Amino acid sequence: MSWLFPIYLAGAAAIIAPILLHLRRRPPQDRVEFSTLMFLDASTPVPVSKRRLENWLLLLLRCLALILLALMFARPFLQSESATASSADQATMILLDRSASMRRDDLWKRALAEAERLFKAAKITDRIAVAVYDRELTPVWTFEEDRNTPANRVAALQSRLAALAPTWNGTQLDRALIAAVPSFDARTAKLKKRIHLITDLQEGTHLDALRTIAWPAELTLNVHRLEPATNDNYSMALAARDEEGSADALIRVRLSNTRDSALRDFTLAWDKAPQTDSITAQLPPGAARILNAPPNSTNATTLNLTGDKYDFDNRLFIAPPQPRAVRIHFLGDEATRDEAAAPLYYLARALQPTATLAPVLTAGKALPAQKPDMVVISGTTPAVGAHASLRDFVSAGGFLVEVATSSADAALLQTLTGIPGITVKDGDGNDDYRMLADVKIEHPLLKPFGDPKLRDFTKLRFWKHRQIEVKEAGSKIETLACFDNGQSAILSARIGKGTLIVLASGWHPGDSQLALSTKFVPLLYGWLAAAGFSHDPAATLLVGETLPLDAAAEHTISGPDGKSQNLKVGETFTTTEIGLYKVQSASHTQVFAVNLPPDEGRVLPLAAQKLAEYGIKLSGGADSGAGGETTDERLTATDTEQRQQSWWYILLMLLAVLLLETWIAGRTRQNTLASA
Repeated sequence: MSWLFPIYLAGAAAIIAPILLHLRRRPPQDRVEFSTLMFLDASTPVPVSKRRLENWLLLLLRCLALILLALMFARPFLQSESATASSADQATMILLDRSASMRRDDLWKRALAEAERLFKAAKITDRIAVAVYDRELTPVWTFEEDRNTPANRVAALQSRLAALAPTWNGTQLDRALIAAVPSFDARTAKLKKRIHLITDLQEGTHLDALRTIAWPAELTLNVHRLEPATNDNYSMALAARDEEGSADALIRVRLSNTRDSALRDFTLAWDKAPQTDSITAQLPPGAARILNAPPNSTNATTLNLTGDKYDFDNRLFIAPPQPRAVRIHFLGDEATRDEAAAPLYYLARALQPTATLAPVLTAGKALPAQKPDMVVISGTTPAVGAHASLRDFVSAGGFLVEVATSSADAALLQTLTGIPGITVKDGDGNDDYRMLADVKIEHPLLKPFGDPKLRDFTKLRFWKHRQIEVKEAGSKIETLACFDNGQSAILSARIGKGTLIVLASGWHPGDSQLALSTKFVPLLYGWLAAAGFSHDPAATLLVGETLPLDAAAEHTISGPDGKSQNLKVGETFTTTEIGLYKVQSASHTQVFAVNLPPDEGRVLPLAAQKLAEYGIKLSGGADSGAGGETTDERLTATDTEQRQQSWWYILLMLLAVLLLETWIAGRTRQNTLASA
């Protein structure tokens, strides 16, 4: 038998009151003389020392009522054997936050000290597990290891924790807690389960995923929140970048100051920039501002924010301009580059350098010695002797665009595709022009036309076109667009590792309005993207994200720490630090900027009670040592007592005793009066 409020048992001492009342029996103090009693002798009073208890049953009932009242307020409950075993040994997981915000002050050092205190205080029969978390949970010492070698626990944990340090990742507390719950397996079922969470519990932590699980009722969470000397902090994140990759790109940054901060002044400057190029201003507490970065006269890649004590979130990395070269060869006469009616004239003016691509257009009647990335044929028919080399170019992974101009192109198409039944002839010339219909905008080769602004083809006219027929059913040639008379306008085929695109009409004014329309440049750059030369600006990367790599190539990656790593075909690379990553492959070299997750700069402490809103069972505040154990035992005892509700049965017994006492007292009084 255990008691929830044992202090009330002292109330049972009140049973002395009815005993004293029964022994007292003092004679009346007031004397009234009656004439009829004057001839009677007065009886001698019985001494107090010789008085005896009368009405034993009544006395016992009154004492029992007081005892039952004390027991009811003490709230008794029965503790089962499993509960007793659970209170004896514990299964405890110590969870350390090692996200970037733990780099502040001496938080990580204090976290290690707190973890060491906890696992040193554990009994040898307790089961201990230790893990660290940032974006993901990483085990350091498992329950299985602790079960097999409990005597080595302290030495092993001290060694392993000493080798750890805070990372640059953001805080995903929800993922960590969800991953920690299954660690309590069947072998810990009879032990009291708890998680000690050692963290700064800053506002930037993620908790939303906790809504997707049901927290185990037997698992409690003890929060050990660490706070630095001050929470005053500036944070910086990239807001936008115009003209991505160019030297004169306009960079906008978002600056934030914590609430109730004592900070006001800040300075924004590039690495090694002169003082005249810096920005010095003020930012009120709790405010956020978007500012243009100062001039970057030194072409630096790091923007620094100064003005606060903690600099873990005060650097912003910007990748330098790095347009990728792409070699395009026009199979035709170089002299037509400046002829306004020639296809090469419009092709040369459409392929202008961008922030991410630097097209290099060459022209000649034969393939160059250095293999190009794309070959374009328009206005000419290659000699029969060049057909085999063009087929080898495409089969090896090349990208070939051919504009059919005459029936002689049928032989080239048959050689490239291996399909003998291909014919090319002039289209129906009865109408003034043709228009496009049935354009497959969902196809990767026509991806730019997925934009609603580019889907309107009603103003695009084709004056001349050729009729391309493929007689072999089920061939590998795919029609991407048709003319309004049903004949194919754009065809495509996969040949080996490469791609062939066939146009039934050219883009120069002699054939169509395509080169003069808003569709021509997006179409060309869409083909380049399909060939592996995307012109989209590189996405802003955050620590913990995967670098965008070509899955079909080998890479060598150099990180901010200067270390290099070779990746095989198909392997991926996840960033772990902030800074610049240099990615080299056989075809090109690219630099990626990786920055800190913006939420990590939100360092104000979050109330531990916020976790209870997600169904997590918290202990009575952040515990420390034995005090926490006492709190947990009280919570367990309270749950057990509320489930059993033994006080209700004691109350019924008390009412029964009081009714019996009242009835016996009444009968005794009646008998006394009757005998008198």
